Amino acid sequence: MLPSVEGISVAHGLPELYRLVLERVASLEHTGRRDEALLIRRAAIDAYSRAWNDAAVRRMEALRARAERVLDGIERPREARPPRPARPAFRPSRSA
Repeated sequence: MLPSVEGISVAHGLPELYRLVLERVASLEHTGRRDEALLIRRAAIDAYSRAWNDAAVRRMEALRARAERVLDGIERPREARPPRPARPAFRPSRSA
C-alpha cells in the first residue's frame, strides 16, 4: 500500500501535482522564461520517475511553488546551464 498525504494516497495525488507543475511550466514558457521552465520540467520529470512517496510529493509541491514565485515576480528566473560535453570514449594508448 502506498503512503498517503493528507488523506489522499500518493498514487492519486502525485499525478495531479505533476500536471499542476507542467501547467506552471507552460506558463513560464509562454512568458518567455524558457530556461526556468526547462529546469523545473527536468526536476519534475526526475521526481515523477522515482519512487512515489512523500518525498516526491514534497519535491513536486516545491517545484510548483518555485514556478509560481517566478511567475509572480517574487523570484528571478534562473538560466539553464548548457549541457556538459560528452566524455570521449576510453581509448587505450597504442604503444609502438
